[in-house]
Amino acid sequence: MGRGILNAGPSSWIAAVATAAPASFLGAHAVLLTSGHLSSRASANSLLRAAPSPSACALILRLLLLHCLRPDHISLSFSLHSCARAVVPTTTTRNPLTALFHSLALRLGHARDVYVANAAVSSYFAASDVASADRLFAEVSDDVADVVTWTTMVTGHANASNLEQARRFFDAMPERNVVSWNAMLGAYASAGMLSEARELFDAMPERNAATWSSMLTGLVLSGRCGEVLRVFADMVRGGAVPNEPALVSVVSACAQLRSLEHGAWVHAYAEQELQGAMSVILASAIIDMYGKCGDIRSAVRVFAAMPLRNVYSWNAMIAGLAMNGGERQALSLLWKMQMAGIQPNDITFIGLLSACSHSGLVNEGRRLFDSMIEDFGIQPVQQHYGLMVDLIGRSGGVREAMFFIKSMPVEPHPGLWGALASACKMHGEVELGEEVAKKLIELEPRHGSRYILLSNLYGSANRWDDMAFVRKILKRRKVPKGTGNAVVGMTYNMSND
Repeated sequence: MGRGILNAGPSSWIAAVATAAPASFLGAHAVLLTSGHLSSRASANSLLRAAPSPSACALILRLLLLHCLRPDHISLSFSLHSCARAVVPTTTTRNPLTALFHSLALRLGHARDVYVANAAVSSYFAASDVASADRLFAEVSDDVADVVTWTTMVTGHANASNLEQARRFFDAMPERNVVSWNAMLGAYASAGMLSEARELFDAMPERNAATWSSMLTGLVLSGRCGEVLRVFADMVRGGAVPNEPALVSVVSACAQLRSLEHGAWVHAYAEQELQGAMSVILASAIIDMYGKCGDIRSAVRVFAAMPLRNVYSWNAMIAGLAMNGGERQALSLLWKMQMAGIQPNDITFIGLLSACSHSGLVNEGRRLFDSMIEDFGIQPVQQHYGLMVDLIGRSGGVREAMFFIKSMPVEPHPGLWGALASACKMHGEVELGEEVAKKLIELEPRHGSRYILLSNLYGSANRWDDMAFVRKILKRRKVPKGTGNAVVGMTYNMSND
């Protein structure tokens, strides 16, 4: 560490501590000692509060003990909260520092402080150590736990996919606030248990923006987009001001419904409420909505007005252009986004390959597919393969498309075979199309469109007896006719980003 840091501000001291490896412990010690941050517990606590990682907290605590400054309940609360922030809730790897900080709190007599207890429970859940969280709660539930502790138990068990246990804690709570209600509501909504979520929503004594947002998000995730618009209308009529996640959910519902009228109204409402200060996430969702609703000019206007863009913004614009006749413009955005410092991802290439497929740009599609793998290190998924088969097949290269399928390193999915069968019908390759369509029926015997595809193939070749035979089988097996598109994985959805 250089001398200049001796005159730097607190953020530089934090950075110095956070990056100090064990070998540079003495150096970090000297720097913090010289800065005066080890002169009092309060100064050290300010570092702990802003520390970027549990390891930085551990180093500061070690220095405190070295200088006979016993960490207090605030020191330990900040340290435990750093563990809760650092661990992804779905991880299976436990953070040893959580147990270390908690054991230090026990030794120093701070374990029954409510702030320390709450931080420890939250940290154990974040580290997927549900058993330790339950044990700690049992120890403090009678005389220490407050509404925050109980709410943490509800959220922790919900995140651990144990909704029954979460509901038991919720029902047993001696008192609840709106955060407690939202925790249980959000758990039901995220799990798709919308009847339970709606029952809880209707029973709530008070609601805030997060309440409405949880309900709207759950409805969108379950595909109940019409209900999203009704709930949002109730929210606005009731005078509640939606937060950004709520607006994103409503815009997404409009996109899925292809409801331009509602989508444009929500866009205008968002601009009015936010006074034009939309985040990248919301603006990207609005671009996606306009693209799916066919209003590409509005999508371009929103995109052009964005002061900052991320990969989702570019992906939404590429997909919108690809599905609205602007295929060449969509392709030109690849190098523009790289010039802006944004690297494409797998969704970017789904949009680009879709543009090539819509406009028959076979050579460009091949080049992009190869570039995706060789230049960007992105491994193709089923949607990429499906789009390539559709692109090659539509251009008349059905035999080449068949070779492409056989050379794939992954098992072809039924939608990919459907793309090839459709191409065979389009270009009169009846023999190959018959082979592929029969394979599709074997793979998906309850998929009515597969039988119809084979029947239409026979019809295009004037094989009326075979056509009638297939329709007779379809009727005898009582297969529903409208069970999806022949090509799977050909659409772009921002939720996949």
